[in-house]
Amino acid sequence: MKYWDNSATEIDKMTVAQFLDKLTDENWHTERCVIEAIIDGREDVMAKARLIWMGHNIYGYMPNGLCELRNELYKEMDEE
Repeated sequence: MKYWDNSATEIDKMTVAQFLDKLTDENWHTERCVIEAIIDGREDVMAKARLIWMGHNIYGYMPNGLCELRNELYKEMDEE
């Protein structure tokens, strides 16, 4: 699975914010949520985001309900 060209070299030169933005650019929204939760030390959010990620993989697409749950997690992280 390839995220983007020259990933090791490109990632090494990025700030954390640039890396998170790149995940969004590449449509890796749920993975970004998991990584942000790890960075913030939010195990509760990380566990929920991982479940959303697993559901996404099981269905093969992102149902509206999972998108809403993920958006709620983003709001929860932004509020704190």
